[in-house]
Amino acid sequence: MSQETTSSDRVRVAELAAAMAKKGLPVEFIDAAMSLALEELGALQLMELWKEAESVQDAEEAIADLQDLVDDFAEAPREVQHKPRISYEHLGDVANSVQDFKARLRLLIDKNGGVVEVARRAGIPQPSLSRMLNSSSMPRRSTLFKIANALNLEERDIVTEWVR
Repeated sequence: MSQETTSSDRVRVAELAAAMAKKGLPVEFIDAAMSLALEELGALQLMELWKEAESVQDAEEAIADLQDLVDDFAEAPREVQHKPRISYEHLGDVANSVQDFKARLRLLIDKNGGVVEVARRAGIPQPSLSRMLNSSSMPRRSTLFKIANALNLEERDIVTEWVR
C-alpha cells in the first residue's frame, strides 16, 4: 500500500477474499486481488466496494475494475517503453479492426459454452469477460492467453497486432 500495511488491513483483505470465495469467484482472481490489495490501497478499496455493493451490477463493475487493476499491475513495464504512434486518420481503421476481432472472438466463445462457461474455464470473473467483449478497447494479452487456454486455441489464433 502507499502507506504501511497494518494488521487490520491484512485481516480485512483476508475477510474480503473469503467472502469472494464464498460467492464463487475464481481462486486465481482472488489470489491475485489479495496479493495486490496487500500492497496497493486501490485494490483494497475495490474489494470493499464489491463487498458493499447494493446491486449485482455494482458488484460486477467492482470486480471488473479490480481485474483491470490486477492486470495493469501484472503487465506494467519495468522501464519506459517507446511504442509507435498511430496517426489520427488511421484510428478508425484500428477501431474497426478491434471490433471485428472481438466479434470473431465472441463467436468462438458462444460456440464453446458462452461467456459464463469460458470465463469459468479461463479463471477470470464473468463480468470482466463481458466488459472486455462489449468495450471498444483491445483486450490485454494476458486476458487473451487465458481465453485461448480455455478454448484450447493456439496463441496465433487469438492474438492480433492491437493487443495491449
